[in-house]
This record gives sequence, C-alpha cells and structure tokens, in this order.
Amino acid sequence: MRIIIATIVLFFSIQAWAGNVAVSDASARATAPGQDSATIRLSITSQKDGRLVAVSSAIAGAVEIHGMVHENGMMKMRPMDSLPLPAGKTVKLGAGGTHVMLLGLKKPLKTGDIVPLVITVEFTDKKQEKVDVNAGVKPLATGRGGHDHSMH
Repeated sequence: MRIIIATIVLFFSIQAWAGNVAVSDASARATAPGQDSATIRLSITSQKDGRLVAVSSAIAGAVEIHGMVHENGMMKMRPMDSLPLPAGKTVKLGAGGTHVMLLGLKKPLKTGDIVPLVITVEFTDKKQEKVDVNAGVKPLATGRGGHDHSMH
C-alpha cells in the first residue's frame, strides 16, 4: 500500500510548467485531527525576473505566502505580499523558512490526497502567468526527526 501511495504522490509532484515558470516538488503533510492549516512545500524556477504574487486553492479559505522574521529574539512568521523570483534561479519554499500556508482547510488532508493549487507569477513587465499545480499529500510523521510548521 505504501508503494502505491508513494507512486501516486510522486506522479503528482512532478514538474508543472507554464511558459516561463516551472514548479516542482510540491507537497504537503497530512493534517492531524482538528488542524485547519497546512504548509505547502515547493520549488519555483522562473526564466524571467519576476515575483510570486499569489497562490490559491479550492480546498482552503485562504492561501498566504509566509516569510520568517527575527523579532525580539524569536523567529516569527509574517505574511508576505510577494516573493522575488530571480531569473534562472530555483527558489525553494518549505517549513522553517519562506513557505505557502493553506488556511481554513475545508477538509482534512490525508496521505495520498492531491491539493490543487494555482500559482501566480508577475514579471517585471507586469504580465502574469498562472501555473496549475497538484501537490501530493505525504504522511504526517516524517520518520527523520524533522519538524513541521504546519500547525499554526
């Protein structure tokens, strides 16, 4: 069963392309009972200078880009209006750093589920590109001792 789930998650987390933008490695962790938010991890490569300006998903009430700031000796998350995407550079988003947050989940995320996302990138010429992405949901426990910031 684990092999089937891993194959499905791998299939859906392969790259998504739209013209100048490639999104890869999109994933989330399964949610715990009562949890209404989740972190999305992904990598974005833009062929032109631009910025990530929006992420949306039909399964969440809101989706925000979060950055980490050092404030009063503590690291805190803060919503960001946009995230710079330098041409030709891969920008990785994930727990512990800049990440995408699903807020107000409409249903729990279970291992093997697919989270549909629409990623919007705006280039320096103000033109926008939207990329449809399917993020695979992985098991809640990592088994690697890592820790997850998806419980806000």
